[in-house]
Amino acid sequence: MRKISFCILSLVLLCGMLVAAVPLGVTVHQERTVIESLEDVESTSLESLSADFKSQNGVVEHFAVIVGISDYKSINDLRYCDDDANDWYDYLFEMGYEHLVVLGDNSSYYHQYDGVATEFNTKIALLDMVNNAGPKDTIAFISSGHGSGDSRGASLLCMWDITAGEDGEDGYFWDYELAAILELALADNIFVFLDHCFAGGFGEELMAMSNSEDVYFASTCDIMGMGWDAGEYSNGLWTYFFLEYTLIQIFDSDPQTEMEIAFDIAADAYPYPRGAHHPQEYDGDPLSSFLLW
Repeated sequence: MRKISFCILSLVLLCGMLVAAVPLGVTVHQERTVIESLEDVESTSLESLSADFKSQNGVVEHFAVIVGISDYKSINDLRYCDDDANDWYDYLFEMGYEHLVVLGDNSSYYHQYDGVATEFNTKIALLDMVNNAGPKDTIAFISSGHGSGDSRGASLLCMWDITAGEDGEDGYFWDYELAAILELALADNIFVFLDHCFAGGFGEELMAMSNSEDVYFASTCDIMGMGWDAGEYSNGLWTYFFLEYTLIQIFDSDPQTEMEIAFDIAADAYPYPRGAHHPQEYDGDPLSSFLLW
């Protein structure tokens, strides 16, 4: 893999501008982006990863793969992505999710820890979830960490091993790769929540899937927007407003909360005005309510 050159000066200037733009009362430690030259980066295909897809025995089950990366292998760290993962784990565990996988880094604390969030491990966990979930089941992919893109319309999640790579992957988890996995799902309910910079770029790929009518996706920003670590809340800013402020505080962790209503409340309370840095919603079936349970 060719070495990736970091635009350090641009990143420093961008950090200064973004910190200056933070609304009063919110302490932002760092934006969740990595500015890189991505023109020559190629991602390993899924051809080497295989799974036998099956239907369950009629029992409704709930699955989630949760990722939170604060301490990266080779790039600058974040502070609260492990807290995001813990809070989502606690919320879904208390709700009754039977199958939870939590991937993170190798130095933070997690309430449940199933391994480091390399690109390879994350893909395997997602494929395993897709493999085991039947038509009536709910699956969820929730992730917090750095994000980036190629400035040509594609977005990516920076996995723990980005720029270093492990197990034949390079650590760049592209939007089309996630869509290729989730499109194989038989589950009737597919929830995606991404608290990464540029994460809104995943929406087009997810909504283009053949099973997109089963998908609900909430993103911290659009394809060119930013997400932030927020010291005021010890969470990612979007994770706090969607999960902590809305689902837990306002709706008292009610499992029958409609995600569309929760999004509207959280987005209205979010401290950034509408635009690139504002949360985005992609609903494959806007005529029906999406529930996590």
